[in-house]
Amino acid sequence: MTKYEHTSVVLHFEKKNFAVTRGDVLQGLASKSASALAELGIEGWELVSVVPYARGGAFILGEAGTDAALAFLKRSAT
Repeated sequence: MTKYEHTSVVLHFEKKNFAVTRGDVLQGLASKSASALAELGIEGWELVSVVPYARGGAFILGEAGTDAALAFLKRSAT
């Protein structure tokens, strides 16, 4: 059975209230977040899931704008 290790990272977008859909979830990333995500890929991390992220409270779709998302990643444990 393959074993995995997991990590998460907050990704920031260039503008607030960015539409987070399956087709465009990684479009509009701030350059620092895009670089961090690319570096994680080089290190063998695979993006598993991305959810909207709101600091200090819950994100309510349609009510609270966000400029960030929480990304979950995995890679094979050695």
